[in-house]
Amino acid sequence: MPSKSLGVAIFLAVPCFLASLSAASTRPLLLIQPSRLAELKAAKPDSPAAKRLRQLLAEADAAMELPIITITKNPNLQASGDPHDYFSTAPYYWPNPNTPDSMPYIRKDGERNPDRAKLSDQEPMLQMLRAAEVLAIAYHITGQEKYATSAARLLRGFFLDPNTRMNPNLNHSQGVPGGVAGRCFGVIDTLLFIKLPDILTLLNPSTTWTSADREGFSTWCTTFADWLCTNPLAVEERAAVNNHGVMYDIQLTAILLLAGKETEALQILETSLPSRMDSQIKPDGSQPEELARTTSWNYSCYNLRYLAKGATMARSLGIDLWHHVAPDGSGSLRAAMLYLVPFLKDPQRWKVPQIKKLEPSEARSWLGVGAAIYPDAAIQEAAHSFAPPECLDFIDWLSIPSTPPTP
Repeated sequence: MPSKSLGVAIFLAVPCFLASLSAASTRPLLLIQPSRLAELKAAKPDSPAAKRLRQLLAEADAAMELPIITITKNPNLQASGDPHDYFSTAPYYWPNPNTPDSMPYIRKDGERNPDRAKLSDQEPMLQMLRAAEVLAIAYHITGQEKYATSAARLLRGFFLDPNTRMNPNLNHSQGVPGGVAGRCFGVIDTLLFIKLPDILTLLNPSTTWTSADREGFSTWCTTFADWLCTNPLAVEERAAVNNHGVMYDIQLTAILLLAGKETEALQILETSLPSRMDSQIKPDGSQPEELARTTSWNYSCYNLRYLAKGATMARSLGIDLWHHVAPDGSGSLRAAMLYLVPFLKDPQRWKVPQIKKLEPSEARSWLGVGAAIYPDAAIQEAAHSFAPPECLDFIDWLSIPSTPPTP
């Protein structure tokens, strides 16, 4: 982690901005763009925005019917006797064909074991996050308390209720059956906690999310932030030189903000994340660490997707990573996009390992936001062909700036 002295210097330069981050009522949205929310609010009948709004409200209405979503109902406690401990198995590990009991599992890079979804806690966690996010957005758009009430109920059940809450650690994440109980790679299982700051910001006007809820959630995030900064598994993950390091940074940024540790959060976006960009993106835009994988296209797009999420978060907090370039030309998100774009039309040119079919859909998320940031004809044309707005998930669409790119 960067030194605190640098973080202090940042905040001495912008004391008013620090004050604005201190409460959810005034904290800027990190990923969701206010202009897109305004577009939904002002949607005219039969407009594309109105279609998105109908989709949003239909999903929110369905989410209101969900029961409390909890990890405590998972009977698979191979790694822990505590049902409140998050548990998952490593995605690329399979039963060992050479041993009578199939243990220990063996690694097959790029080949995802479908049984993981049935064994692990990740699916219910992702279901909770999606539902809470959709409900919070519906509340913001309509002002109807029923949506806030349902979102608060889900958040309370997953994070706060002593009977159903998740413990704030990932000690047993991405374990290997017959092997280790937990691995550093499991830190990214909760990557989509990056959505939580926006969910809480959108819910803040509602009296349903009480001061006791806010305090309890802040306490949970403080404990989890401490785990992310000090636990040996998390410290090992922080040292990762590929997509795992990027995802560690953006998740920790979100959790620190929710814990009220704004200085530390901005340090990551000012220093750690751009440093990772410099080391991971070469001047030609290639990402060597991702190109080394057996599904190199998927991983190149995956890393770029979350680098773009980090740049979106940073921009919301007054830091421009979209136009960051190191003195030697490395670290450029624009270059990373331009490197990948030609292969969308001509996937046969992709000559590095790719054991799965090269799917252009893997690029949709970063292409959509890239076209809103960069005026390059290649990016604009690729977005028009492969990431048209109607093909984007409406949550991804909400994170795309609505203003045209500046040449």
